[in-house]
Amino acid sequence: MNTNKTVTRREFLKIAGMTAGAATLAACTPQVVTQIVQQTVVSQQTAIVQQTVVSKVEVTPTPEPAITTPQGRVLPADAAPLAKQSWTGDGGAEPKFFDGVRDIYSQGGLLAINETLIHSDQDMVTVPSLAESWKAGPNTTYWEFTIQQGAIWSDDTPITADDIVFTFAHLANPALANPWVWFYFPIKGVSDVSAGKDATVVTDPKTGGVRKVDDRTVRIYGAGPSADGDPCPYMPALLSYQASVFVPAHIASKDELHWADNGVGLISGGPFLCTKWEHNVKVEYDINPKYNRPQKPGIQHSITPINPTGFNAFNAWLNQEIDLIHAMSPANVAAVRSDPKLNPLLHFFSNFQTEYMVLNTFMAPLDDLKVRQALSHAIDRATLCGSVLNGTYTPAFSMLPPGFPAYNADLAPIQAFDVATAQSLLKDAGWEGGKKAGVQMSLDLFDSGNDPKNLFVKQQWETNLGIKVNLKEVEGGVWGDNRSKHLMQVYKGPYEYDYVDPANLLTQLFRSTTNPPKGTPVEKWGSPRHPWYNADYDKLVDAAGVETDVAKRMQEYQDAEKIQVTDCGQIFLTHQIIFQVWWPWLILPADKTGNTVYRWLDITQFQMYVHKDVDALKAQYKNA
Repeated sequence: MNTNKTVTRREFLKIAGMTAGAATLAACTPQVVTQIVQQTVVSQQTAIVQQTVVSKVEVTPTPEPAITTPQGRVLPADAAPLAKQSWTGDGGAEPKFFDGVRDIYSQGGLLAINETLIHSDQDMVTVPSLAESWKAGPNTTYWEFTIQQGAIWSDDTPITADDIVFTFAHLANPALANPWVWFYFPIKGVSDVSAGKDATVVTDPKTGGVRKVDDRTVRIYGAGPSADGDPCPYMPALLSYQASVFVPAHIASKDELHWADNGVGLISGGPFLCTKWEHNVKVEYDINPKYNRPQKPGIQHSITPINPTGFNAFNAWLNQEIDLIHAMSPANVAAVRSDPKLNPLLHFFSNFQTEYMVLNTFMAPLDDLKVRQALSHAIDRATLCGSVLNGTYTPAFSMLPPGFPAYNADLAPIQAFDVATAQSLLKDAGWEGGKKAGVQMSLDLFDSGNDPKNLFVKQQWETNLGIKVNLKEVEGGVWGDNRSKHLMQVYKGPYEYDYVDPANLLTQLFRSTTNPPKGTPVEKWGSPRHPWYNADYDKLVDAAGVETDVAKRMQEYQDAEKIQVTDCGQIFLTHQIIFQVWWPWLILPADKTGNTVYRWLDITQFQMYVHKDVDALKAQYKNA
């Protein structure tokens, strides 16, 4: 009896379809599947008959198509569909406008709708953004940048060297009252324009500080008395900072003050377009399909909450209202550490940020070096960082943090905690036990937010030196205005690096200004932020700023910083350790050490993406 059953065409197609479906759903590796075919065989009696043969064959299934963004970026295999590539950050204040280069403190959408010439990646290596290449001129007196081929604004207008030239005159325009303009003083002509000189000192094609070579090429000259500028070896680092963005000259030139008042519908040169601004609630951004340069995001929709006073980011994160907290408070770090489910989500890195007490050296009794030195020795930084701040900071004894170029650990003893030395210095200054002629020394310490570091310093100075510290609470805006006018006797000055070069933390922050208020000599004013002046310090950082020999340059910065630490115009307190959390559906790149962190000054925000298991993960961590 013939046991071979003939398979009809309909049955064959049904079985084949089931097999093909299984192959598509499987991983893209060879598999063994059942294949059913009909074949003709010849029996021993030479009769021709039809029979069905079932055999095992190896096939490779068809892979799932890659997810590609409208800008042409192919996302990793574990990425969610584009419709789910959305994230919500921990937000900030209500923007005043979207002109990023005008004032970093007031802008919205800084790197969303703008772009820098170059940028830093997660390893702090400089990479292309708007510029495809850059090179130094002779002795670094200028740097030449070539704009990416085909770069356009979102209205299809080409981005050209004219936009770059216009931007540097724009940011220095005195009518804008840009509080950030001093950052660009290393560029020839910027300081002069901000002081009221004609914009041509920046824009003149033959003598200006920023010169167009052709439509795609621009030269940016270092500031100095030379006709063609002085060397500026750190220019690429300065221009990699997130605020060193550019504006569309064809739009902004028509109304420099108000062209970017509303982000919605604004011309964009960055990866995103501002699509919604719900005042006092949030700003939303969607992908800019015209963006055609290297930093193509995985995220397609971004939400920036506008946080009200008293906003609790940690609670918002626990409720999955936001996806990430970029810098946690010590109390929240402790809460996460104690929760077995949340502790694996904790990330941290040593940030290049220093906090320090600023002493107004032009106000008595802080005009006495021995008084300042006594104050510097009277603070137990180890207790402050370990017990008060829960290990979220490390003690600081200099402006440059560990790991930063030119950092010098040998400076630590100069301001080290030593109560006996502090009391002896105060006695030598005529204030034994904190009193002179029976009158107790009194200092005004200004605070804009009940900072525990200020409370600790107050306690240390009162306990260890016997002086009186008056903690004066002022609103943040008033505090900032008083700082720029040098009206405060003592205050805490935090500063986070903008680019990885000592010029940023030493020269730009502490070098005395060339434009003190009218009628005030620079020797009685100091830098834009700090009421402290030292001519030898200025000479050394000036020399380092134009030195092209790297070793010599670093030594000059170290010599300058030793003067700064010894003169005690600033008393250094802490270096920051950033602790962060984000939900595991947000995938961030690891740096070269394998550490995964969110550095808001690099391109992490463009590299990250949402995982395909986002819905399951949200359910898993609900009510965490």
